[in-house]
Amino acid sequence: MFGVSPKGQWLGFSPPELQQTDAAALAELINGCVSPEIVGLNYAELKLDGRLYPVLQVPPSPQMPHVTTKDVQEKLPDGQHVFHINRHSVYCRYTAKSDLASPAQFARIIASRTDFLKAEMLRRVREVEVPSFQASSKSRSSSPTILRVSRVSKDTSLPAVRITRNPAESTGLVVQEELSEALFEEINNVLDANKLLAQGRPDFVFNQEIYHRVYAERHHVQDSPGTYKLLARAAASKFYSPICHWLLRLSAKEVAEIIQEVLREEKSNHNRLVCRLAILMGPRVTSWLKDRLDLQWSKHAQPAQHYFSFKEMLKKVGKMDSRLVALQIGEGAEIDLPLEDGRVPCAELLKSAQLSGACLSKACMAVFNGDKSQRGACRFLDIMTYGAEFRKSEEEVCSMLQ
Repeated sequence: MFGVSPKGQWLGFSPPELQQTDAAALAELINGCVSPEIVGLNYAELKLDGRLYPVLQVPPSPQMPHVTTKDVQEKLPDGQHVFHINRHSVYCRYTAKSDLASPAQFARIIASRTDFLKAEMLRRVREVEVPSFQASSKSRSSSPTILRVSRVSKDTSLPAVRITRNPAESTGLVVQEELSEALFEEINNVLDANKLLAQGRPDFVFNQEIYHRVYAERHHVQDSPGTYKLLARAAASKFYSPICHWLLRLSAKEVAEIIQEVLREEKSNHNRLVCRLAILMGPRVTSWLKDRLDLQWSKHAQPAQHYFSFKEMLKKVGKMDSRLVALQIGEGAEIDLPLEDGRVPCAELLKSAQLSGACLSKACMAVFNGDKSQRGACRFLDIMTYGAEFRKSEEEVCSMLQ
């Protein structure tokens, strides 16, 4: 609102003083200083006691943050220059004052922008299902699946419409402005959408439920640059979710980087994952981690809980299967799975990676469908399914950790 003095006095303007005011020019002036443009600016004039008070209303913007594109300064009578707006900055409103955004506000802005992009993507994108004459519509055959559609025009010179899965033959995309459940039937669509939403950042922007949906179909995830590492980092540093399938497909250097990244968060519960991985990999990695944790916590007044857990694991190394040691359970233990499976003895899971893998996928789907109680079962079954395979990478990983 204009026409109120810094001391709160309602001074206002006379009609002749505002005669040349143009709302369109005002919007153009503002948007000449920020990018992207602010949409929906509203201008009005409030009349009180014969004086006019211009009011400019700026609605919340789904396109934030808006970054300044130029310096705005004023030359005072004494010749000094005062900067009101700095170029390439983001400002936030504090009651009656605007100031540069703080790191915490940047985080909130980014989170809000990400939520907006997710909602917009899900609102607009729909996968068009194309029938196939093969045994499975999910076939990865080299020959494209084609659907021929009859002409909708009497003009016979127009070509027939053809929909194809082959990118080399396509000239565009078919989009329907409606959310389709089929979007998630092909799990790689989710990862492609994540790549668009992340805008170049190595981050999994969806929630933990979607991550479990991806892990339930982990064998169908296409091996594209950085995909396995992106998912492994999300599981290790963000969600504390099943991760082994990705780690076994990464290089020793990438596995070591993820381990070091988790350990930097000294008191995070995610450190328990590193303790389990060390036990699974073997004595060299176990010894390396013991030395590191002893240096970090042995003289600390309040050591982290994972330090005590790891010391308990060490007492049982060599006395039973490394997977049981990592999970701190005995062979007679059982695990609760979704209702159709009930309780399954660990001894059966140890004997059959195929059985434990099937149970793992079911548990991940249960989490995706809202059963948060199955998250622990997913981590448990992940170790049972893949834990025995880590031993072969011990030498290489240990050399990268030194």
